[in-house]
Amino acid sequence: MKKFFRATLVMLAATSMISSSSLALRSSSHSKAQSPLVLEPTKVVTIKPPYGFYVAPIRVRLSKSEVDIIRRLQNLAINWDSASPPPVNLIRWRIEPSAINSPTIALGIEAFHAARAFLSVPVNDATKSIVIIIGRTQAYLRQQVNLLGCQPNLALYEGEYIMGATICNRSVIVINLTGYLFLRYLGQPITMTMEQKPEPPISATSYILVDRNISALAHEWTHVARNRLTDGFIPDNEPAWFREGLAEVVSGLSRVKASQGRMTYLHFHVIRMRKFSNWPNSCGANLSSFRDNSKAPGGCEYLRGASALELLIANYGGLPRIVALYSHMRESGDFLESFRYTYGMTLSQFERRADNLARYISQAEHYRK
Repeated sequence: MKKFFRATLVMLAATSMISSSSLALRSSSHSKAQSPLVLEPTKVVTIKPPYGFYVAPIRVRLSKSEVDIIRRLQNLAINWDSASPPPVNLIRWRIEPSAINSPTIALGIEAFHAARAFLSVPVNDATKSIVIIIGRTQAYLRQQVNLLGCQPNLALYEGEYIMGATICNRSVIVINLTGYLFLRYLGQPITMTMEQKPEPPISATSYILVDRNISALAHEWTHVARNRLTDGFIPDNEPAWFREGLAEVVSGLSRVKASQGRMTYLHFHVIRMRKFSNWPNSCGANLSSFRDNSKAPGGCEYLRGASALELLIANYGGLPRIVALYSHMRESGDFLESFRYTYGMTLSQFERRADNLARYISQAEHYRK
């Protein structure tokens, strides 16, 4: 641990970026930090998804802890006012003509602009432009990346851009719209026929897939923003569940913010955390098991991580504490040390609390009084 005076300066520097509305949230969240997670009283909620096809009613039973977390994150999404608005002239767009008029991309860009404010930092000499490449074909995506002169490692995905990726030292975001529109299972190949098929109407596409698809840009941008909070440094012991969970939650907050009332955080939580997959059972191992990236895209670190980050942000200091964590990490060079300093508990202690929340989510789904 660094000396107290030095660490205090780091915290003060991070705190200077916090808006007044976020300070209020941090204070109220911190006062509840020691409240135990609880299952009861459960609550049945019904939602009408703002986008996509669905068969009503869409109804789930939430644990008491989930209800409390959703309320706090809804307030954060609506009231957040960044003290460091992101500059507007640092984005360079490269969009394939066949994707320019995509309704999915239009909604994704709205969420992207909202996402840029949630983890923004002041512009400095190290602030660099970001290239965003959006396409329908592998040929276009490869061509545009090659023009930038970087060589990403795509061996895990057999040399293809599957859906979304942040590459070239987090300076390039690649979105394969074809993958988002037509891939339905792991290992499914992307064909030229898929690349030429017209985009299905959003109204005829499952609300679960629409929700995933329009979150892509905001999710990938969060990786860029996180990278800049530590000037590009990523310690070896930063958990995959933390990194991917943060991107999931920020994408949800961003879509709520961008929708101007059409979408609530309850919508995001029910669709992504409850309806997207049966992760409480299929990813039932302890959260600590997902500190490393899985070999499959969209592995357990995403949704187990999202559940954990919902808890961390809602109950332990909000987004300002996330920024403070990364600010301290620039000095410590160690995720575990900075987490303990910032949150007053070890990562393992928090993981056990997040495991309790995941268990209550599973129990609430099958709750019988």
